[in-house]
Formats: sequence, structure tokens, C-alpha cells
Amino acid sequence: MTSPLAFEDAPPIRTVEQARERVFDLVGRAIRYQLWLMLLDSHGHQLPLLIPIEDIPLRPEPGVMTQVAAGIGAILATSGTGGSVILALERPGSAEMTAPDEAWARELESTFGPVMAIMGIFVAHDDGVCLLDGGART
Repeated sequence: MTSPLAFEDAPPIRTVEQARERVFDLVGRAIRYQLWLMLLDSHGHQLPLLIPIEDIPLRPEPGVMTQVAAGIGAILATSGTGGSVILALERPGSAEMTAPDEAWARELESTFGPVMAIMGIFVAHDDGVCLLDGGART
């Protein structure tokens, strides 16, 4: 058994692959349907805040994440100026991308993208973690 990851001891995240590895370390394989948010400062160090959002719908309603993105933007503005966010959709099932996965990717990109940099959008599934979209945008 490995020891839990301590944010202050974790190496910085500078690549999409490092972000995927961090999602696997913290979320692992899917158990339930939820969304995870991880915040990074401008140097790629993870802020000591891991945000799970439960009870999300299978397909997002347009704009459903707007207030969340605004709140995360405010946190980054005060605690991680110039930072970014890692977004991970946890959902049981195979690694094969589904229409609901793609709908979530569009919703997350359209609500978080204008407010902050996105290090990556991932899916945690039964067998691990994979990239849901094209990767980092600053």
C-alpha cells in the first residue's frame, strides 16, 4: 500500500501526462459518477484543495458549471494567480469515449476555458484514467 499523496511534497505538474498521473493518484479507477477539480498555481504546484462534485447529471445542461468556474477562478485569483485547473470526470465503464463524455468535455471547456487555463480534462474509468480532450490550453 502506498502512502497518501501530500500536496506540499508532490512534484509540480507541467505536462498533460503528469496531470493524468496525478488524477490517477488522487481519483484512481471509477467508483461513482462525479466530477473532480484540482487547482495548480503558476508553477504547477497543486493547491491543497481537491474538489469532488457529486450528483452531476449524465449529460450537463448548458451553463450548469458557470458558477463553479467563476468560483474556481476567484480561488485561483487569490491563491494561485496565473494557475490552472485539472478537470476529471469519474464514471464507471470502459475507456471508450461516450456521447455524455463528449458533452461534458464541451461544457467544461466552454465554462472553464474563458476563465482560466485548463491543464487537461480527463475521464477516470474502470481501468484507469485517460485524456478526454486535446490537452492543455493556456
